[in-house]
Amino acid sequence: MEVAVLGNKSTVLGFRLAGVKNCIEAANNIVDLTRQFKELTADKNICLLIIDNSCEPIRDEIIRFIEFHNKPAIVEIPCKGKGFEKSIFETIIKRATGEKQ
Repeated sequence: MEVAVLGNKSTVLGFRLAGVKNCIEAANNIVDLTRQFKELTADKNICLLIIDNSCEPIRDEIIRFIEFHNKPAIVEIPCKGKGFEKSIFETIIKRATGEKQ
């Protein structure tokens, strides 16, 4: 089982230096970013997908995936120097509990 990373240039570089081989720099447009995400989540060898804030444009796509699939596990990390405006998991929890977003 493998770990994959989809993120900005700094995130990808950091994980490559840490030894993660399957690191992809997130595309700047939604169509290509969505394609990258779908390809990574379709790969049966990937058990953990690490994403960062650069995946924000496809937040709804990621949330839908997490709601209906348990593999690969998706972990969201902040980009260097940025925090989260709203975590993907915060959105999922609010939906599940019926809290207004």
